[in-house]
Amino acid sequence: MERQGIFRYNKVRNLSFGGLSVKKRIIVSNVVVLCIASIIVGHFYWKQKISKPTAASVESSAENIKEDNSKQNDTREDYAKNLPEDVQKKIKTALKEKKQLNFVIWGSESVPSDQNGWPEKLKKELLSAYGDELFNITIVSDAEETTHSVLNKKLYKKIADKKPDILLFEPFILNDNGVVGIDNTLSNITDILRKIQEANPDVSIMLQPAHPLFGAKFYPKEVDALKQYAEENHFTYLNHWENWPDKEDEQLKQYVTEDRSKPSEKGNQVWGEYLIKYFVAKDGQ
Repeated sequence: MERQGIFRYNKVRNLSFGGLSVKKRIIVSNVVVLCIASIIVGHFYWKQKISKPTAASVESSAENIKEDNSKQNDTREDYAKNLPEDVQKKIKTALKEKKQLNFVIWGSESVPSDQNGWPEKLKKELLSAYGDELFNITIVSDAEETTHSVLNKKLYKKIADKKPDILLFEPFILNDNGVVGIDNTLSNITDILRKIQEANPDVSIMLQPAHPLFGAKFYPKEVDALKQYAEENHFTYLNHWENWPDKEDEQLKQYVTEDRSKPSEKGNQVWGEYLIKYFVAKDGQ
């Protein structure tokens, strides 16, 4: 009887499911759970390790960005190689310190503010070459004014208030023609620029004439006087007339409007091209 009881006990203890004892099945289940847990933990560990940059990779990325910015600045500085030394220095400093330069374009109706005018063409190219962040470009067109009326109305104040770092100035010389007289014009230009310089001592000033006129006799002589004035007073003079047909060439008529007060589409094109080549020097220029 006792042997039969022991037999029954052993039979129950060795009871199996699917060929495995209960004990072995529990062990196998635990092993499987541990394996799955190890795989999950390992996956998240490596995912976090891969996604988290090391100090070396962060430093390398920072160096690459710094190198790219340096190369970009070098390129933009190369674009400025035609410009006066003081303007080049301003651009270099502004790029390095990430500051913006105020660039003001001012003049008579020869300085049109519409989208097809040479100032807008120049502005577009400047922003494309140097980037949107370097220049804050303002175009001011005071149509039908003379140097005399600019002084009387104190129109120079609004220019001074813009705090220009660079001033590209067409000093109303065509509007003055036959009205003010060249000696008075040059004297007025001196007064206008002095007022602007008093408020902005470091402003870089560039002078340029209005558009040329076919068959004009006295006007070209006044423009020559403006060029000499710029040289004597150490202002940069931009002779864009070099890019136009000769003043005795009848084709010149196509480059100004019918009333001859401002450049036509062709005139805006050649004027803009001259200034763009000057301000944005490319290879071979």
